[in-house]
Amino acid sequence: MTAFPNGSFTGDSTSIHRLVGEVQRHEVPVYRGSPSLANRALSASLAEDVGRLDPSGPDSVFATDPRRAAGDPVPFLPKSRLWTRDEQRIAVERFARAVADGELTSGPAIGEFEDILAEFLAVPHAVATSSGTDALIIALRAVGVSHGDEVIMPANSFAATENAVWACGATPVLVDIDPVRHTLDPALIETAITPRTRAILPVHLYGRFADVPGLAEIARRHGLGLVEDACQAIGVTGVGQHSDAAALSFNPYKNFGLTGKAGAVVTRDAEIGASARRFAYHGFDPERKNVKEDAFGLNAKIDNSTAAVALGLLPRLTLNNYRRAFLAKRYIDALEELAADGTAVLPAFTPDHAWHLFGVQVAVGREARDEIQARMRTIDAVETDIYYPVLTHRQQTPLHRKHFAHVALPWTERVHSRVLHLPLHNNLSLSEQDRVIEALHAAFRATAH
Repeated sequence: MTAFPNGSFTGDSTSIHRLVGEVQRHEVPVYRGSPSLANRALSASLAEDVGRLDPSGPDSVFATDPRRAAGDPVPFLPKSRLWTRDEQRIAVERFARAVADGELTSGPAIGEFEDILAEFLAVPHAVATSSGTDALIIALRAVGVSHGDEVIMPANSFAATENAVWACGATPVLVDIDPVRHTLDPALIETAITPRTRAILPVHLYGRFADVPGLAEIARRHGLGLVEDACQAIGVTGVGQHSDAAALSFNPYKNFGLTGKAGAVVTRDAEIGASARRFAYHGFDPERKNVKEDAFGLNAKIDNSTAAVALGLLPRLTLNNYRRAFLAKRYIDALEELAADGTAVLPAFTPDHAWHLFGVQVAVGREARDEIQARMRTIDAVETDIYYPVLTHRQQTPLHRKHFAHVALPWTERVHSRVLHLPLHNNLSLSEQDRVIEALHAAFRATAH
């Protein structure tokens, strides 16, 4: 593979997007390695053997085929393969060390992890939390959301997004999505603003960066807080750079997953960072043990044992994001025929994406989508999924019926009725991906007749 001189490799989504194209063209530049711990494994491959970044190369960084019997399914997200064997070993060793030291809840790994995370994301403040949901609640509280307020958000997200708003005593106000990004449409925000609006809460859906700069302009104009739900977007260029705060998730199923639920609030604002730190731990003054500075707070700090595992796994963060991006591009290339004839809508391969999930839209709608999903499962033994099966305004609790019975979100509902998610995880093998691609093509052919 030919090498060409270039600058430093930062490991954010823009640089990874560029690298995927360079590997495909067999023209990888000579990069200067980033000092970030989160970028260590990928930087090492760039410095020592760029051929490993090509799936066809010897000792490739991509997963090898798992041993399975003939006819075994391609799982959507195999729990036993969330980590490589080496990652499993590191996690066990780090956790065991925390147990041996007796530093399970509080300890030095927390601050070290927060500092390294902040450095990687180019923000001055990071507060590690016990989940992404807690990170959302803490970030919303830190920008002033409280009882009686309204928060503008999309309806096509995991329940944690709306639950964080409810937990603050506020009410979600649902706004439709941009038809291309499938994230909050800035053009529709101002008509949803009322005297009770306190914040805007965009979601980087499936890992695609929302139009945060556009939303930030609106937030500034109206004096509103802006909090990013970046729980699916670790490493995406721009996260935390245009908002008051961003919430991350390190759930085991995320691109960067840990030994249980964990998350973080990241911010450029020192006051918001300090408020988040206090609220994450009972309202205590961080410098004075058991002395309250705020009236109340949560018990929502990350455990030291989890942070210790995070420090062990961080060196592989950008390498895993690279794997996902390469596999996403491979899907897009292999499914181009479906997009060209109008039977499917594929996500664009853009530099603002972490590729947490890969969704294909079936153009003719829900019935065909469901038939394709069933056929792939029963005929080809390929598992797919739908994220998320119930939109916020279609939940049937009394609270949801009260607030959202008359809400209509045409683009959100259109995309939701057509989307089908294909397997995409850190350790998906190329042969498994080939089976998915073949099964999807076959299912589209079968449903066309």
